[in-house]
Amino acid sequence: MPSAGFLDDAHAAGIQRAYDLIGLAQGQNVDAEIGAAEDEAAARGWTDVRLLLKWARTMAARDTGLDNAEYLRAMLDLAETTGETSLLALALATAAARRNNLKRALDVTESTATPLVRAVALLDERSGPVVHRAAALIEVGVAAQELGFWELAVEYYDRAEQDLDGADDPRLADTVVLQRRVLSYNRAEVVLDWASAQAMIGSWDAAAGNAGAALAGGLAAIDGGWPPSWEMEHRAHLYLLAALAGRSPAGEAEFALPADEVSTGVSSAAVVALGECIGAARSADTAGAARLAVGLAGRLGWATPQGTRLLCMSIAARQPATPAAAAAYADELALLRWNARLDQVAGLRDAIDVERRRRDHEQLRQQVLVDELTGLANRRGYRAYLSALLAPGANPDAPEEYAVMMVDVDHFKQVNDRFGHDVGDLVLTRISEVLAAHIRSMDLAARLGGDEFVVVLTGGAPDHPEKRAQEILDAVREQAWDELAPGLTVSISIGVHRGGVQDLPTLLTEADRNLYHAKNNGRGRVAATSFHA
Repeated sequence: MPSAGFLDDAHAAGIQRAYDLIGLAQGQNVDAEIGAAEDEAAARGWTDVRLLLKWARTMAARDTGLDNAEYLRAMLDLAETTGETSLLALALATAAARRNNLKRALDVTESTATPLVRAVALLDERSGPVVHRAAALIEVGVAAQELGFWELAVEYYDRAEQDLDGADDPRLADTVVLQRRVLSYNRAEVVLDWASAQAMIGSWDAAAGNAGAALAGGLAAIDGGWPPSWEMEHRAHLYLLAALAGRSPAGEAEFALPADEVSTGVSSAAVVALGECIGAARSADTAGAARLAVGLAGRLGWATPQGTRLLCMSIAARQPATPAAAAAYADELALLRWNARLDQVAGLRDAIDVERRRRDHEQLRQQVLVDELTGLANRRGYRAYLSALLAPGANPDAPEEYAVMMVDVDHFKQVNDRFGHDVGDLVLTRISEVLAAHIRSMDLAARLGGDEFVVVLTGGAPDHPEKRAQEILDAVREQAWDELAPGLTVSISIGVHRGGVQDLPTLLTEADRNLYHAKNNGRGRVAATSFHA
């Protein structure tokens, strides 16, 4: 996946359009526009854009109550093919958030937390356009918020903001603006959820500090470009944050709410009433707060965080007629729920640390198997690949036919002697790129040492290995070698041998013998045989 600096203008425009559609899909029917964009992305080979458009479809499905499992699977499949860690993290975090929406369980199940843990660990790596990474960080925050891990959500919203501060591609500037709006909305929402839960266990001072810290940035973020429904809901969240912070939002012009709109997920009248209710509860007017809260939770609208609804219901339950034992029981349950949440947050952080160590170990293992100069597998990696193919019961669906190519650079010592070892290294690197470009994901290209390479091809027609070898040989010959050094020319010789899986241990020896024949017959050619000949 190219970084933003290496995107061509058409690709950058495709990314920008995809993010626009993601925003529009949350409230509008843009199915036809998404379909047209998907067709273009498929025709141009923009896998990242295709993934983003599947994400847009999950947004539309969520808002209309439809099953979005198909689109989530497509996101994960496309992310795996890109090799882009930010996009894989985005797909995993989206899966975690959507799965929790379906279950709404208080306890974190393994099936919900596992993709979130993987996503967090993947985001330790930086790759691809900033907007893709910011999208993944935001979605991690969304998933953490859905699970009630508000501290983690705020951490990842802050990280996304920091990444966007470094965005420098003007072609994606509109997406950066959109993502900043999303961050402002989400941060106010998650802090409202969090502060409401703090208030519910009686920690009003902690709730006030948390809420007050979120107000200034939330107000400053509102500009003329916000969708009306987003702005209405955001202002409602800020209004309630102000009430939790100990202010009187009803008397402050900056917190004034517009009239109710059918398209929004909040009710202005209900929000104002809840603000008054919170103010009464803060001032210890328990009976007055309860009287205001009765029946209010059901009128707040779907965009009100769950923690805020529960706070409203908790206040309403404290009417004068409520038995003291029942109120004490409710308080104890709220505190137990809070403490269980803290344990879950600690457990999730431990799981993230374990996943990070696992990935570090895996990367170290890969480094042992990868040639440092070329990035191909090394001799140890080649042996590990063969061992995996030959392991008992390794893959019952594995192909029966294999081919091994031995590749050697013609007169490579003369290249080093005449042009220097730095140029020689560049030659090896470029040949490695050619080999990598001519194999599939199930094949292998490895550098055995010096100027010797091996390629393992799986399956294919009987003449496939010879054709592929000739394509590689021609591609090497056609490289612009004089760009590396004036007068430089490079050719390779290739020995090929085909056989069944049972022949794998001896295919390299036979391919090496054919390489010897290719060199003896003039170099710059392919020599091939088969155990079936």
